[in-house]
Amino acid sequence: MKLDGKEADELKIEDLAAFVATAESGSLSQAAMLRGCSQSMLSRRVLELERLVGGRLFNRTGRGAVLTELGHNLLPNARALLGGAKAFLEEAMAGSQQPAGTVEVALPHWAAGGSASTLINRVTELFPKIRLVLHESYSKDVIDRLAAGRLDIGVFNSKQSAPPLGAQLLFTSELVLVGRRGAPLVSGNTIPLAALRQAPIVIPPAPNPIEALLRDLATGLALDLRIDHQVNSGGMMLDVVRRSGRYSISMMVGLAERLVNEELAAARIVDPVLTMYTYCATGPKHRLGIATRAVERVLVPVLREHQAHAMRLMDAQA
Repeated sequence: MKLDGKEADELKIEDLAAFVATAESGSLSQAAMLRGCSQSMLSRRVLELERLVGGRLFNRTGRGAVLTELGHNLLPNARALLGGAKAFLEEAMAGSQQPAGTVEVALPHWAAGGSASTLINRVTELFPKIRLVLHESYSKDVIDRLAAGRLDIGVFNSKQSAPPLGAQLLFTSELVLVGRRGAPLVSGNTIPLAALRQAPIVIPPAPNPIEALLRDLATGLALDLRIDHQVNSGGMMLDVVRRSGRYSISMMVGLAERLVNEELAAARIVDPVLTMYTYCATGPKHRLGIATRAVERVLVPVLREHQAHAMRLMDAQA
């Protein structure tokens, strides 16, 4: 069916935003809270969009709002239109002015050790009209949200040396075994991978790049690693290590400050050396406005400084 233009003129950004917010939260009440409006107002906007497209976008159930087939099909285009509107306004506001607008950034949990605050301070100083929305996310979630156009900038780890999603490599990080200070396997600066056989190890659950790398290596080297428990939080995992006598495998970049301030020690895994790659990627081109590019220019050196600081602390400990 070809439109004559009048139908498209009726399409409203706020109706699209209500649709996307409801789809992502799965709840009209949650979406209304996110949008800063009443539930009845948000519901009217969704109904108006359903009237315009000629079909139901959600099935309302006792558990919330579930996308219909039509809703699933239209969601990517709705996100693209919202992203385009945002980029349009950013470009319009830029001109001779400073970059302005909201930029959503997803960072790994290790960025809580100083990178997040440094990023906010520098962006505030250089670009006071930019508002940051920071998320702490695991790598798989970051990649999925970037691909779906739900993020402006995402930082993630990968076992692959080839950059996905057109990302730029920030740095590489060798994996280390982490244990309580004085524990036998972390008493030296290095530990052979084979020495970890039957050691009680706690790691993040799948999907996680460290878990995937260990699984591949264990299969290829016929190495029986004893994955004692899986913990889906960096902070909780280190707490388990500190209080239970178990070990964990982690990137050094997320551990440096904890090694200095807590009862933990680390030994670099060798034979073979295990390497993680940390990447920074931006969302779809239609969302890549001036504000996003400005934040990316600040973010990249902040994270590289964080990694360099971590390596200096590791060298000092050694």
